[in-house]
Amino acid sequence: MSFKRTALQIFFIIITTCSAIAQKQIDYQSDWGERRPSFPDCLILKSNVVFVHQDMTMSCDSAVFNTKDNFVEAFGNIHLWQDTIDLYGDQVYYDGNTKTAEIFGKVVTLQDGGMTLQTDYMVWEREARTVRYTNSADIWDDESTLKSLMGTYYTDTKIIEFTDRVTISSSNADIKSDSLRYDTKTDWAYFYSPTNITTSDSLVILTERGNFNTKTNQAVLYQNNILQQKAQTLIADSIDYNTETECGKAFGNVFISDTANDLRAYSNYLETDRKDSLKYAFLTDKVLVEQIDGTDTLFLHSDTLWVNFDKADKAEQILAYHHVKMFRYDMQAVCELVCYIVKDSMAYLLDRPVLWQQESQFTADTICIYTDKKGIKSMLLYPNPLIVQNSDSTTNLYYNQISGKRLSAIFNKNKISFAQIDDNVNIIYHVWEEKKDKPKQYTGVNIGSCNSLKLYFEKAKPKKMTAVGSPDFYIDDFERVDESAKTLKGFAWFEKIRPQNKEDIFIHRD
Repeated sequence: MSFKRTALQIFFIIITTCSAIAQKQIDYQSDWGERRPSFPDCLILKSNVVFVHQDMTMSCDSAVFNTKDNFVEAFGNIHLWQDTIDLYGDQVYYDGNTKTAEIFGKVVTLQDGGMTLQTDYMVWEREARTVRYTNSADIWDDESTLKSLMGTYYTDTKIIEFTDRVTISSSNADIKSDSLRYDTKTDWAYFYSPTNITTSDSLVILTERGNFNTKTNQAVLYQNNILQQKAQTLIADSIDYNTETECGKAFGNVFISDTANDLRAYSNYLETDRKDSLKYAFLTDKVLVEQIDGTDTLFLHSDTLWVNFDKADKAEQILAYHHVKMFRYDMQAVCELVCYIVKDSMAYLLDRPVLWQQESQFTADTICIYTDKKGIKSMLLYPNPLIVQNSDSTTNLYYNQISGKRLSAIFNKNKISFAQIDDNVNIIYHVWEEKKDKPKQYTGVNIGSCNSLKLYFEKAKPKKMTAVGSPDFYIDDFERVDESAKTLKGFAWFEKIRPQNKEDIFIHRD
């Protein structure tokens, strides 16, 4: 039985008119067709074959249409389309009852807007609004190229669910994951398993749950998150970071490691902007910094830590402020503000600074410490420097004191070895007599002044002092000394706020 070709336009008008009625049976059109006695329920169709079923249209070179079972097997130049979806292949099995199409071919192609998916086998379930593949596929759009062994494309939401060895490649990042979802409308990828993202500037992002936008390069990470680049590592409970603008925030259990500088930092909040004209990193909430120095480590705590970067993206200035406390085995300090100039290797302790080493307590309006890779090299206190030592810890009555207008000190292996105090130097020094096998005896107090005083230390303990320029001293019994002469201006003993271990740095001084 043969059919004469009718106008395709008339055919579609008829189909459109009937679309309001629920269509169960597949409609068809072709240039030629026949029924064979051996297959009475089947139509064999050739040339310009077109099928229409509930808003879905399919064209092919030839087909076998089982009118009883409402089932089509089509061959050659397959094209199925509905709304924005176009499917191409070499062979199709289409079940009109379940509205399911199986598409085969050397290359089977799905196109939807700007997204293209290619594989060798797909299943289009129109009722469920999904297209599935199980034998590896390549997917690409304007922003990225994706690959996976298995996946499902949701035709209504335009989301693809990938499983098993998923990769996404874009101009700025490569993503590898066991499984993820990709929204083709928004370019967001959603991860639910261990995922590795490598950006064009060698930043590696590891996460087990999060999102990444292949167009804007925004990463939002929620579980087991690690960012690594060269010697630097960032870990946090959650991270929101743009790999292109290098702006981001990290929340909860923030950890930063810089192995090149033997530096570690902890906090509960991090904010950074590494591409603006004023590049910075900002940490707050339980800030802790650890600077490893050989066998010792400096522990620093403050309410806030701020790092400014230069145009070459190197740290230029570090600010720690509010309730600053530092502890290391051989030195401790407290203040309200620390300003570290990286280029000069100079740290300024400001706003009520106090520094301790061994029995010596140092105070001044400003304490300036010069460091290098081996540790502290020198220190400058100005104005109003004051050194205090407790001469007898059993009574807490006798305090050695030295004041002036400027103090400079030299360190050897992080221990003070020499100090010089200049301009209007005043001294209160308690004298003790020590005899073998007998308790030391207090003999009096040495009070005096000079223009300059040189102090020599051994293992950070004062061993010798030399007064220079108009020295004027006298020794008297402490009880006979006027109360106003027993302490120098600005005297205070801050032992109660001195950190005794790294845990003490979290205790505020006030």
